[in-house]
Amino acid sequence: MRNIIFGILLLVSFSIKGQLFDSIKQSLTYKPKFLVKMDARNSFVTASYSKVKGVKIGLSYHKVFKLGIGYSWMKTDYYPERFDDSTNLRLGYGNAFLEYTFFQTKHWQFEIPIQIGLGRISYNSPEGRILEKQWVPIWEPAMTFEYLFLRYFGVGVGAGYRLVIKPKNPIQEQFTSPIYIFKFKIYFGDIYNDAKRHF
Repeated sequence: MRNIIFGILLLVSFSIKGQLFDSIKQSLTYKPKFLVKMDARNSFVTASYSKVKGVKIGLSYHKVFKLGIGYSWMKTDYYPERFDDSTNLRLGYGNAFLEYTFFQTKHWQFEIPIQIGLGRISYNSPEGRILEKQWVPIWEPAMTFEYLFLRYFGVGVGAGYRLVIKPKNPIQEQFTSPIYIFKFKIYFGDIYNDAKRHF
């Protein structure tokens, strides 16, 4: 399954390469708007379900090209088998993100979001003390489909792949995984820009 998702993403990226650069170049001629958003990504740690939440700030160029920075963290509790039940596995990472919208209408929006980050995986005691830790690079390409309504809101779905490059030790769990995205978005940047224009 992960190979199929990865292959689809590669094929799409090659097929839109020329269109991508032309569209980005055109979008950069517009004045950027401030962007703030939260997201959630569903994936797996080894064979167990996990959810990663994130917050992002950045700039949006004509709603075609977006870029910025963010922070994501694993929301789901995970208790490693080689420790007692009170020891928890944690993941948190800062990232830079790019989003390219290759199709959009008044209500529909199809995007290719990419995140590249550096994160820390750790085993934490119940008191919050770090027992083991490991720094890892993270790459997350995906494709999402979103429906926009009431101007400032959007819902959507998507799929992608999270690649985490790391040796097995000291953290033994596997974080490389397919990711599944369910989105509910509030466009705070649009709210802010519209409020500033009217007041």
